[in-house]
Amino acid sequence: MGVFLDLKKYLADAVNDHASDIFIIAGKEISYSSNGKIISIGARLLPPDTETMICQIYDFAGRDIDILKKDHDDDFSFSLANVGRFRVNAFMQRGSLAAVLKVVLFQLPDPEVLRIPKQVIDLYERNKGFVLVTGPTGSGKSTTLACLIDKINKTREAHIITLEDPLEFLHKHDKSIVSQREIYMDTPSYERGLRAALREAPNVILLGEMRDFETISIAMSAAETGQLVFSTLHTLGAANTVDRIVD
Repeated sequence: MGVFLDLKKYLADAVNDHASDIFIIAGKEISYSSNGKIISIGARLLPPDTETMICQIYDFAGRDIDILKKDHDDDFSFSLANVGRFRVNAFMQRGSLAAVLKVVLFQLPDPEVLRIPKQVIDLYERNKGFVLVTGPTGSGKSTTLACLIDKINKTREAHIITLEDPLEFLHKHDKSIVSQREIYMDTPSYERGLRAALREAPNVILLGEMRDFETISIAMSAAETGQLVFSTLHTLGAANTVDRIVD
């Protein structure tokens, strides 16, 4: 019980200090990045400590830790009441369990604070078509899409379906009805979830990532039949994006 309380307190302290990422790795104290600095708290962790803490994280998430032990890395998310929401990548390193937790605020991002161009946010006004947000990891693709979905949710009567791995931002029903499905938890794959979404009276579909040809093909078909589809690709420019889709 002591470890449970300590871990929850560490996470709360990190969130209160505006942490962006939290590191649980053997040989180092629990650490977090905040405003460009790495801050360490508590005592240096040994492999049994990281295993205990990561088991607690899996308990928080209601997830089977055997997934991690079988595949040696795992992505998922969880929420702690009165603390925050976290996107987790758990993995093996030097034979011990480790994890990096990305802090996801309950409050949806403000596009003006993030200085997202108005021309980008105005894409929410489209009623159909295919909108791709591209860029390298950490460039703000998911955050940009969350802003667009939030804008639609507040201004339009529609059914919005999101398919994400894992869920990052939680959208409450507003003018729209919002169905959020997490890959592996709510549907076995992007392809399966996207096929099902087309039978769920969608007006807007958010596809967290297009990972294979089949998913890209279904997404493009959905856009062609009158839905507004948003998605992301890990590419560095418009030309690379076209090449990636064609290939």
